[in-house]
Amino acid sequence: MNPLEAPYPVYLVRETEVVRNSLAEGLPLPQGDTLEVGTKTYQVVRLPAPEGTYLLLLEVSHLAVRAKAYQSLLRVLKGLMQHEEPEGLLKDLIREAVAVVPGAEAGSILLREGAFFYLVAQEGFSERLLMARTSLEEELFWYGLGVDNWQKGRPRVLKGEEVRHLSSLSTVEARPLFFEHGRLLEIQATLGLPIVLEGEVLATMNLDSFSDPEAFGPLSLELAQAFALEAALLLKALKERQALQEAARTDPLTGLGNRRALEEAFPLLLQEARTLGEPLSLIYWDLNGLKALNDREGHAVGDQALKSLAQALRNLSRRRDVAFRIGGDEFVSLHLGLKAEEIPTLIARLQENLPYQVAAGGLLVEGEDLEALLKEADKRMYRAKRARKGL
Repeated sequence: MNPLEAPYPVYLVRETEVVRNSLAEGLPLPQGDTLEVGTKTYQVVRLPAPEGTYLLLLEVSHLAVRAKAYQSLLRVLKGLMQHEEPEGLLKDLIREAVAVVPGAEAGSILLREGAFFYLVAQEGFSERLLMARTSLEEELFWYGLGVDNWQKGRPRVLKGEEVRHLSSLSTVEARPLFFEHGRLLEIQATLGLPIVLEGEVLATMNLDSFSDPEAFGPLSLELAQAFALEAALLLKALKERQALQEAARTDPLTGLGNRRALEEAFPLLLQEARTLGEPLSLIYWDLNGLKALNDREGHAVGDQALKSLAQALRNLSRRRDVAFRIGGDEFVSLHLGLKAEEIPTLIARLQENLPYQVAAGGLLVEGEDLEALLKEADKRMYRAKRARKGL
């Protein structure tokens, strides 16, 4: 067989000329072992012959795309191993996915928090779309393959009129940001994947084409699923980090925030109080006789007394109040909107509803020095304790 009659591009390179078969017309002469032309990649095979050297171009576009995809995934995984922020890596991931998955021109990742999904990473859209919110019901409706496929993380592709039909069923009032900045009515094809970890949908990923209803073929689905798996790993790392951070701020016995949580919450509540023009009060609580209770009836009883005080503080608290355990028998609560003259009433209400002796001292927050405020509230608590003993 004459190589120039092969069903793929072939060149015959002679000393003075280059002969191309019809499939090689319009292609540049390869200089290395690969040739990239547009979206196609060719492997170059050289065959010496008496009449010259034949250059055979074997298309390996799918292999090249897979290689680029897995290189991208390895870069993101390397970032995770080097303890980079998972939130930032999600942004890298969607950028890489749009660059590598055939047909993708834009993309987004929506992170689930309870019954809502928040757009946390995007490529190809306006930055104003970040943190746009959609409900679980809307995400399931937009997915369109039912709960069973949703929970199994199966990809789905919508194209042409399907995209426009679903877009028209969502009201502008419900999702204005998605219509204004998400280019919903421009999308010609969209590839959606639930990101599933241990049977739970943690997020969704969407890849979009604005130019071709047939943009996403089997290779696109294969690579998008690989990126979704990587996203699941990143979200697992994010959840574990959040759990560790929460544990570092939580008293393990009572479930209240600890001293560190108090130090982080105080400036935020103070700023909110100033913004709203409302008072902020601080109360220092002490469970009397904890050591004697432990010695007399055992630590299990003492622990139960601490838990009872913690629960009483939760029950006492209004929506904008928060309590902390900052020491063995010492608790602090912050109360947004509580006036100075209301502090004694609140303290008395807790003392009346708790079977243990509790001393407390409170004050209106003035200034930003938390340590000074705690010392003053502690002094008031001890004065109140001495007063109750008649000293």
